Amino acid sequence: MKLAIVGNGAIGNLLALKCHNQQQEFCLVTRTQQAFTLVATDIFKHIHNIQIQPLEINQLNKADIIILPVKAYQIADSVAELKPHLRAEQTLVLLHNGMGVIEAVKALLPNNPIIAATTSHAAYKPNATTLFETGLGICHLGYIARGQNSPPQRCNNTNRDALLTSLLAPCCWHANIEQALWDKLAINAVINPLTALHQIKNGQLAQPQYHSIIEDICLETANVMTACGFSAEPSILVDRVKHVIETTSVNYSSMYQDITHKRQSEILFINGYICQQAQILGINVPANQNLLKCITALEAHY
Repeated sequence: MKLAIVGNGAIGNLLALKCHNQQQEFCLVTRTQQAFTLVATDIFKHIHNIQIQPLEINQLNKADIIILPVKAYQIADSVAELKPHLRAEQTLVLLHNGMGVIEAVKALLPNNPIIAATTSHAAYKPNATTLFETGLGICHLGYIARGQNSPPQRCNNTNRDALLTSLLAPCCWHANIEQALWDKLAINAVINPLTALHQIKNGQLAQPQYHSIIEDICLETANVMTACGFSAEPSILVDRVKHVIETTSVNYSSMYQDITHKRQSEILFINGYICQQAQILGINVPANQNLLKCITALEAHY
């Protein structure tokens, strides 16, 4: 099976490294068509020189699986740009932080199999041609649309799922991926904005001065999740957040990096999404609203 990766951000380049190590045929779709050598250092400190010849967008119909590891705010526009070059049987994998884009993608591609995914694998991209794998994690996946050609393509579906399981290992497939997306959102809603605002590594959130705000965010998020029909216990969310803080202690969150480099963050699709759902449901979420306000204020001053 041929696999295409759209964009060469940190996770896109990490996927290129995974494909390279597993001898999986792949191509990158980038804004520029210039060939380059990706110098990627894996988690074991092994250095790999990977030759990249970007694929032209009009050649995208040759791929069987297309992974979009891009920012949440880029998803809908990216899919709209790709749409004229896609076949109905091609599978799209949406791999991003945050929530709020699935319905737009399904409307754009009503006939394609679509998988939503979220990962806790970590990577750092200091420049366009360098990558460091900084943390191992788990990837959660699930179908949000099966596509019009799924029944007669059962064998291909099995091969596709096996390929993604191998590439993104360890993986957990979900019949209800939205629960897993909410669970990941609850963690991101704490770690991302707090590390960005205070300009600290993830591990520094274990300090006592952050305990109260972490509990407040988790309580609000659990209330919204429960009202939306998903399972959530505030104390369990707090424990999960603390676990991620501990296991990624030396990492800088993606939002920290966005704010540091004066890039648009995904705040609208993380805490912003929680606030949006809370408003619909009539739930007060002052901690999330404050984080949304503070991060958007920082972005406004770039």
